[in-house]
Amino acid sequence: MKILYIHQYFATPNGKTGTRSYEFAKRWVKVGHNITMLTTTAQLTDEEISHSTGRVIKRFNIDGINVCAFNLPYNQRMSVIKRSLSFMGFFVLATFFLLFTKRPDVVYATSTPLTVGVPCLFGKWFKRIPFVFEVRDQWPEIPIALGYIKNGFLKKTLLFLERRIYLSSSAIIALSPGMAEGIDEVLANKDKKIIIVPNCSDTDVFNPEMDGEHVRKQYGWNEKVVFLHAGAMGKVNSLSFVIDAAEKLRHNKELLFVLLGDGNEKVSLKKRVVELNLDNVQILPSVPKYKLPKFFAATDVGLVVIGNYPIIQHNSANKFFDFLAAGIPVLLNYSGWQREILEKANAGLGCELCDLDGFVANVLKLSRDSQLCKIMGNNSRQIAETQFDRKALAEKVRKILEIVI
Repeated sequence: MKILYIHQYFATPNGKTGTRSYEFAKRWVKVGHNITMLTTTAQLTDEEISHSTGRVIKRFNIDGINVCAFNLPYNQRMSVIKRSLSFMGFFVLATFFLLFTKRPDVVYATSTPLTVGVPCLFGKWFKRIPFVFEVRDQWPEIPIALGYIKNGFLKKTLLFLERRIYLSSSAIIALSPGMAEGIDEVLANKDKKIIIVPNCSDTDVFNPEMDGEHVRKQYGWNEKVVFLHAGAMGKVNSLSFVIDAAEKLRHNKELLFVLLGDGNEKVSLKKRVVELNLDNVQILPSVPKYKLPKFFAATDVGLVVIGNYPIIQHNSANKFFDFLAAGIPVLLNYSGWQREILEKANAGLGCELCDLDGFVANVLKLSRDSQLCKIMGNNSRQIAETQFDRKALAEKVRKILEIVI
């Protein structure tokens, strides 16, 4: 198959964000498919871009994937207007690319943002190219819930576009059961195939046998019980919740909350830690994904935290699955499908959404029982291997693409 894979924020393990698209595409190349990744330079490293050719479109090959990247900047610190312009720039350029390039057999487009579906619509209308649409986060429902989209006309326009993309697709992939239910509500009982393919655990990258002692010594974690957040520090994550928990637990000297990553709330988080004079919170710079396994190996419990937005409980955060692969317990500050998985397998704990007292009680429970953490860690790894193996899920999506051609 000739597959055009559209992912606006494609990244490799050298980058600092999720690598689902890279891992899927790499595996499809190995079984003989021709993959073109249409993306932007936003999440690519300077080293990767330095090996590219072209000006408007940066072209290079990595692990057999033909990468075509528009030179469009994007980061969480940009204003809403600048981010919107970046979205618009990509879907316009991607549409022209699709219409004037050699016809692929199928297009696989992954959101966010929702607008990556626009080139797919034009490709279907003018070149009869089937497409499969992957919903990583349900747009525009999430930005509406977070207050980013307030204009009534814009809301109606995006909701119309969302439904049109779903109806025009040959199949829809949702990353969680809750997302699948949300998509079904938008479709209003239309007969459309929705397949759940969650994020994956990189069991060959994260390993419970890895030694994290060097990291513990380097950052002074010593005999602390370390609770680690690794990833974005934005409004969705609302890591001020962790600061609230740390303040309540400031007298428990064995505890340490480590926030590793970057985002538009990082400065305010640092400021609050200083103002509260907390010595049980450490905020570290983000690192490339290939360096994360060592940090995870040095961690006692993995944190997955969200703000008080019920719709986000349907998320399929990469770090959740990476923690499972690393064989460590996972602690959530919300409920939903991931909590059910953890507690059913005794691999971690959750609580009602943003229930601070419930979260603190779970922190104390895990910090005081190393044997329980060990058992939960073993169960986490087992879940990763049996339910969320990258190879099996990549193959599941590949078969869907073959069917729709």
